[in-house]
Amino acid sequence: MSSLKLSVNTSIYDGYDIETTLSSIKKCGFNFFELAYNQGYVGNLTQQLFSQQHADEINQLKNKYQLDTYALGCTMDLSVENFYEIFSPRIYFAHAIGAKFLNVCTCKSENKAELIKNLKSIQPILSKTGCILCLENGGDKNFNAFITLEDGLDILQQLDDEHYSINFDAGNMVTYDKSLDVITQSISAIEYSKHFHLKDVKVINDQFHFPAITGEGLISYDKIIPQLIKQDIPCGIEIPLRMYRKADATPIRQEEPIDLNIIENTLLSSRQYIQQHLI
Repeated sequence: MSSLKLSVNTSIYDGYDIETTLSSIKKCGFNFFELAYNQGYVGNLTQQLFSQQHADEINQLKNKYQLDTYALGCTMDLSVENFYEIFSPRIYFAHAIGAKFLNVCTCKSENKAELIKNLKSIQPILSKTGCILCLENGGDKNFNAFITLEDGLDILQQLDDEHYSINFDAGNMVTYDKSLDVITQSISAIEYSKHFHLKDVKVINDQFHFPAITGEGLISYDKIIPQLIKQDIPCGIEIPLRMYRKADATPIRQEEPIDLNIIENTLLSSRQYIQQHLI
């Protein structure tokens, strides 16, 4: 994987403890992970996850399994009134574990003005820590302030600061509106992105499911990955196996975690495909 900096987003391990998760990621041959602490998409999400105590635990496990991290998934509604108090610990936590990029979806489109105000309020912390907040295009109606690349660029223009960028997610775009030209949008987005999520999509019984990245889904990653390599954009494999989206993009979490063997086989087949066919 020398030509592509690739991490595993831990959403695929939803329901497992952090040590089991990191041990498995290392077992599958990866060297980087992206914690998925995303509101509404994983269980047991509390403010304590963003404490110094938990950062110390993560750092101990990083050393134990010889892993590293450069991104943190921490989506929440960015337009809420008490945003600064809720989100600032996420920045300090990311910095404490060595994650430069904070990947976050946005909010509902009608709340975009509050989003801009809130994001400007955390600029001093981003500057102090050297972190970059990467806005992610939404995959459901709760985060539709940023759907197309043009939406994201409009927000970045209003923020006008080097500590804000884009984490583009082609899979999210497909589940929100599969009529959009996801390949063109993805390749165009790379110029403005500091991070990129690799997530493929299959439609099964009018539901959006997220399979291994093996060239069998709706997204032609053979066209996207070479551009990511060319621009040296770090990527996260994000395959939320425990979740699917309904036809209207509403996210649904299954009651039980996915079997660990299925998770590992999914990651291994994705890794093999990327190695053999895209690099």
